[in-house]
Amino acid sequence: MTNQDILNVEDVFNMLDSKLADQATQWNNFYSKRWAKAPFIVHPDLPDENLKEYFKSGAIAPKTVLELGCGEGRNAVYMAKQGCEIIAVDLSELAIANAKVFAENNNCNINFMCKSIFELDSNTYDFIYDSGCFHHLPPHRRISYVELLRRSLKRGSYYGLICFAWGEKCADEVTDWEYYEKRRVGVAFTREKLEQLFSKDFEVVEIRKYKDGIEGTLQGLGFMWTALFKRK
Repeated sequence: MTNQDILNVEDVFNMLDSKLADQATQWNNFYSKRWAKAPFIVHPDLPDENLKEYFKSGAIAPKTVLELGCGEGRNAVYMAKQGCEIIAVDLSELAIANAKVFAENNNCNINFMCKSIFELDSNTYDFIYDSGCFHHLPPHRRISYVELLRRSLKRGSYYGLICFAWGEKCADEVTDWEYYEKRRVGVAFTREKLEQLFSKDFEVVEIRKYKDGIEGTLQGLGFMWTALFKRK
């Protein structure tokens, strides 16, 4: 039995985590059963269009990268091919196993880790990328998430995000309080909410919708926000 004393904020977070579904099991089921029609399952070898644009335009030129929620490695492999040193993290053992095979087939050396993003050792990076992890976090873990970004990004470096957009009927449109009552999994965000969550420590470079139809990139994500922030 785990310790059930609440002595600090992290104890509160752990207690709330225990009341919610086991996300590692959910994601292993997702990758094994393919129960959802997802673009990144149909095209597991293509990067996000915004990520490709950041590199091609010169908006970012990172040497060290941390990817949060890397899935089966499509974006990590793309960034490795751009010359980046990558640490890529995901909760799903199956996703990480598939990602390692994909990277090996593409002759890419990537440090894949199967663990919670909140279990990572302290380190600093030139770029942190998240394509679909953030919007699956419960609201209380957004506090831990922003702290992770704050301590892991060098000042003047960049953070890229893809998440569900409010109003696109792609995910639950609930308040933070309703999340716990209704036990939701994915949450949509307004542009204003994203700015509110990150504006203290980050400058907004851009927030826009994902552009479908870009050759050589993942398709079918027009219901997502893409965002790029710069660490103050």
